[in-house]
Amino acid sequence: MPTSSATMESPAFAPTFAGGSSGGGGGSSGAAMVRKRTPGRWKRIPRVLTPDMQARKLLGGMDFEKRSRWFLQKADELEAMDPNGCDSEEAKIGFLAFQVQVAASYRKIARTRPQDIVLRPIQLSDTKEELLTAEEMEACFAERKGSHVAQLHHFAELALKHYNAKKAEHNKFDLAQALTSNCFSEACGTTYAHVNFTAIPQNNQSDHLMKRLFFAELMLIPELQLCKDAEPMRVLQVSTIDDASCFGGCHEIRRKIDHKMRGVIDYERCHACHNILKHPKGDSFIGGHDSTKTPYYSAT
Repeated sequence: MPTSSATMESPAFAPTFAGGSSGGGGGSSGAAMVRKRTPGRWKRIPRVLTPDMQARKLLGGMDFEKRSRWFLQKADELEAMDPNGCDSEEAKIGFLAFQVQVAASYRKIARTRPQDIVLRPIQLSDTKEELLTAEEMEACFAERKGSHVAQLHHFAELALKHYNAKKAEHNKFDLAQALTSNCFSEACGTTYAHVNFTAIPQNNQSDHLMKRLFFAELMLIPELQLCKDAEPMRVLQVSTIDDASCFGGCHEIRRKIDHKMRGVIDYERCHACHNILKHPKGDSFIGGHDSTKTPYYSAT
């Protein structure tokens, strides 16, 4: 239970004794002794809940039978969800693992009485800083079979077209391999896509192909979906990430965050994507920074 370290400031008081007088002596009629609490010395004593009390608070005021039925119903609903609705093979794999683990937890809670529940602290971790080449990233996807491949290639082509439009002729690239993408929505309703792909220089003078690894962020413009000839996805930024540190997404973990955040927003990492999708430093992209992950549980 959270504890408060706020100082409690109380008004001055003078105890009243029998006889109608107040002060240091029982029958004294002198001025009352004023006693003040010094700021910083008086604090609220935290109330420590026993495991049984914590379990009851967590599970609410339900009786055992009602709680069991509720969790069994949630387990049935979760197991009935179709994983084929996921937009990528990575999302499908992640959902299937989530489905099995959480449904089993629901059924275990359904048959467990509050006094038998032991609450353990959440394990925090972090994605590591990585230096990856285009070839190393392609090797990670050599055995993977993705779904919605057409959408992935479309996002990669849009991003590379945007990148080439801002470069001189000798710095332009052709798409080599579209690796992975993830679409998600923020709490405000804005939809983003993060993409990894590799590309080859158009005017490569070397005997070896100098592949580069890219990250791109796109945003959906809903109004343009109604226009037949308009592209609804707008490219926000494209950058190479094989020449600097990159970081996997934190969607599968509870990240240990040591820096000061603005509310629940962690501008260092992406919490919408899985670890397999690599990002530049967090201040380089807009979407995916909600550390609660609440808007992203349907991310695909």
